[in-house]
Amino acid sequence: MSKMSKLTHTSGSENHHAIPVQTTVLVVDDEPSICWAFEKLLGELGHRVLTASSAEEGLEIAAATRPSLVMLDVRLPNEDGLSALPKFTAATGGSPVIIMTAFGDLETAVAAVNQGASDYLIKPFRLEDARRVCNIALSTSRSDPPATPINRSMEHESRLIGASPAMQQAFRQIALVASSDLAVLITGETGTGKELVGAAIHRHSDRADKPYLPIAPAALNEDLVESELFGHVKGAFTGAQSDRVGLFDRAEGGTVLLDEIGDLPMNIQVKLLRVLEQGEYFRVGDIHPRRCNVRILAATNRDLHEAMRQNQFREDLYYRLSGLHIHLPPLRQRRDDIPLLCRHFLQRLGNQAAADSLDDRLIEQLSDRPWYGNVRELRNAVQHAAVVARGRTLTIDDFPSTQNIPASAVGTSINQLEQAVGNWVRERLTQGETKTLYADFVAAFEPTLLALVLQHSGNNRAAAAEILGIHRGTLREKLRQYDDAADSNN
Repeated sequence: MSKMSKLTHTSGSENHHAIPVQTTVLVVDDEPSICWAFEKLLGELGHRVLTASSAEEGLEIAAATRPSLVMLDVRLPNEDGLSALPKFTAATGGSPVIIMTAFGDLETAVAAVNQGASDYLIKPFRLEDARRVCNIALSTSRSDPPATPINRSMEHESRLIGASPAMQQAFRQIALVASSDLAVLITGETGTGKELVGAAIHRHSDRADKPYLPIAPAALNEDLVESELFGHVKGAFTGAQSDRVGLFDRAEGGTVLLDEIGDLPMNIQVKLLRVLEQGEYFRVGDIHPRRCNVRILAATNRDLHEAMRQNQFREDLYYRLSGLHIHLPPLRQRRDDIPLLCRHFLQRLGNQAAADSLDDRLIEQLSDRPWYGNVRELRNAVQHAAVVARGRTLTIDDFPSTQNIPASAVGTSINQLEQAVGNWVRERLTQGETKTLYADFVAAFEPTLLALVLQHSGNNRAAAAEILGIHRGTLREKLRQYDDAADSNN
C-alpha cells in the first residue's frame, strides 16, 4: 500500500466556528491518539483531515494536497519536526504550521517560531485550545506571507527553568512575543523571574544586538526618576550643570524593562504613555521632543486593576502595556519544577555531584516549604546548602531553616486572595447576567481547598473534616459531587 493510499479523510456537516469553506488540515504525528483527536475535532468543524506518522510521509502528502494548515509534532522518527518545518512551509506554498510538543522549553518554543511556526501547542493540550489555535491559523491562512525564519545562534542558555505546564505556557508566550515590537506586561510575585523573562524576550528578538537596560524607577529618588528615564538639559534644575543622557537615549534601538511599573509616580506615567503612543519624549528642561526607537517591557508584582481603582495607576497606560501579557506563577504552584531548579543551581555552582545525588526525600521536604520568595529564595537556599555540605550529598539540615510566616506575608496573602476573588467576580459580572454566581464561585474554589486540606492530613478524611470544621459525611458528599462533575467533563 502506498503512503498516499493511507490518507485519512474525515468530514462533518456541523460547522461550529466560522470557516465557511471546507479546508484541508494535515496532522503529522506518530501518536495515533493525537491524529484521531484532530480527525474528530476538525472533522466535526467541517474540515478535511489528513494524517501522517513521519515528516517524510507528511511532506509527500503536503506537496500533493497543499493543505491550508499543518499540525506538526517535534519528536518524529527520522527527521524531527523543527528541522522539517521550513520544508512544510515550502511544500504548502506558505500555509501556517503549528508545532506540537510534549517537551516544551524556551529554546524549543523560540526555535519553532524562528523557523516560521505560526503557533505552538504543548502536549497534553485541551481540545478547546487546539480548536482555538487552529481557527486562528485557518482564518489567516494564505492571507499573510509566511514568516521568515530567523537564523540566529542560540548561544545563550535559557535562564528560565521549568517543565511544568505553567512554565511551558510562559515559554510559548515568550517565543510568540519576542519577534514583535509591542510592549509586554510581565506580572508575578517577587522572585518569580520577571526580569529573566524580559531578558529572554530581548535575547530572542530582532533587537538582540542592541542594548537591554532593566531599571526599577520606583527605587530611585522621586525627584530623579524623570531625569533618569528621559535625561535633562543643562540648567533644568539646581545641580544640572550639563546635559545628561537618559535611559531611553542609552537604549536606542534596544529594549527597556521598567521593573515595578505599578509603583511609578503618576506624573511619570503620563510621560511614559507619550513614549508608547507617539514614540517621543522630552528631556527635563527641554522644549524640543526627542524621537526614540525602544521596545518597552514592564514588570510588576502589584495588582494593577486594584491600583487603577485606587487611582494609583493610569487606565490608558495599563491598556497600552497589557496587550501582550505574560504571568509567572509562584513556585508553590509549580512545585514539580523544584528538582529541575535545584539541579540547575547546583550545576551553575560547579557541583555536579550534588546535583546528581538529590534524593526523593529531600525534594519532598523542599517541596513542602512555602517559598514566599519563590525561585530567588530557592536559589539562595541551594547556594547556602552547597556551602554547608562541602561537597557531600545534601540533606535538609544543610538548608536554611524555615522561619515563622511574617505578619507582612500573611497580610500579603490575604490581600492577594481578596484581589484574586475580586478579579474573578468582576470578570463573571461583566460576562452578563447570571443567577448562579454563588454556586459557580463555590465550585471554582472549594475543590482546591478540599484537595489541599486532604493532602495536608495525609488523605485522612476524618482529620481533614476536623480541620475544615465540617462533618465527615459532609466532606464525603462534597468529594463525591466533585468527582462526579470531573467524570462528566471528561
